[in-house]
Amino acid sequence: MINALAIFIGGGLGAISRYFVSMSMKANDLQFPFATLGVNILGSFILGFVTALFWKNEAMSHTLKIAITVGFCGGFTTFSTFSWETFDLIKNGEYLLAFLYTIISVLVCVLAVSLGAFLSKYV
Repeated sequence: MINALAIFIGGGLGAISRYFVSMSMKANDLQFPFATLGVNILGSFILGFVTALFWKNEAMSHTLKIAITVGFCGGFTTFSTFSWETFDLIKNGEYLLAFLYTIISVLVCVLAVSLGAFLSKYV
């Protein structure tokens, strides 16, 4: 039960953080969804960093681990919004932007996870 509560709290903090980061990054005159891309890259970096830290230090609390990884990172990042924005770009005939958004999102987020995991070695 404590793990479910940890995920609940972490998820709420992640979702509200996503809202504030997204609002601070929104550029109303641009069609490219930079805000969602930004939170997904940052969330991927945090996930890679924290997960690798937990691998290094198995004595760290499992409840804290899932609060951050499943809860916070799950609430902070958003695959559904990414999917909707890609669909919306296609619907509006912005095929190249939709393609670029998809490729950039996947590649850069995987690189961000990798960078986070790599940098955790120095903590």
